[in-house]
Amino acid sequence: MKIAYQGIAGSYSETVIQTYLKEGVKESGQAEVVPCLNFPEVLDRLTGDQVDLGVFPVENSTTGLITRTLDLFKGRDIFVEEERYQPVRHTLWGLPESSLNQVRQVYSHPEALSQCQSFFEAHPQIEPVPFTDTAQAAWYIHDQGDPKKAALAGPQNGELYQLVPLLDHIQTEETNTTRFFLAKHWSKTPLDLDQELEDYFKQYPSRTRWMIYVETKHQPGSLVRLLNIFDLFDCNLEGLDARPIANQPFRYGFFIEVDVSNLGGDYQLLWQNLAFASEYIQIIGAFQPLAID
Repeated sequence: MKIAYQGIAGSYSETVIQTYLKEGVKESGQAEVVPCLNFPEVLDRLTGDQVDLGVFPVENSTTGLITRTLDLFKGRDIFVEEERYQPVRHTLWGLPESSLNQVRQVYSHPEALSQCQSFFEAHPQIEPVPFTDTAQAAWYIHDQGDPKKAALAGPQNGELYQLVPLLDHIQTEETNTTRFFLAKHWSKTPLDLDQELEDYFKQYPSRTRWMIYVETKHQPGSLVRLLNIFDLFDCNLEGLDARPIANQPFRYGFFIEVDVSNLGGDYQLLWQNLAFASEYIQIIGAFQPLAID
């Protein structure tokens, strides 16, 4: 099995993979972890059958949806089968000869920087500098050798890149957690999709949380009519997020999460009704909802 992720050793995505493997889903010795420069590369490797799974952060408890990854799923042949919740505890890492008073620039992924807003408000002399990845920021600090520079990254990065903690747990919210999707390549046939879903859910009855992406007609009541279908089938709506449609200014599609555990009727009939009420519909995934630690 090959699993792709964005970043390098020490990133939170890599931590999710290691936890996934330790849980006994797959033996570590049988898995190859494939680092990628960015999320489009992860997705391209996945849909090109170069890897078996791709790992994507999609939501953070402090800052909300991570739209730069979620938007990549639209129109692509992927299917999310599992979710994982990763506690995110940012450490400020610096060189051994550095101190907090010396630091003037902190490098990290934009999401990590935004999750530590209170720290930067309390230290206005320190400039947050966006970087490609938390772990790559830690490597960069080691490589630069400048005591005025530091990185926000996870707890394992100190040993990996010979850095020392200048300050621990500097995220704004102590419960800061990121939700990750584990996705596979699934080339779905539109004409047969309703039957494919029916067969899939008979095989995996515990995967009762759906995520779909829909675009409705640009006319009054279109979205309401689609959402009423969930009520008709006794499904619990758990998320609704609008995203811009490419090359259609101020037109929006919707990522919808729904619990189908109390489904009144069959999956095939539900999907047919949703498809009828939509101009475009895509199932992003179906997975067993996990409790947040």
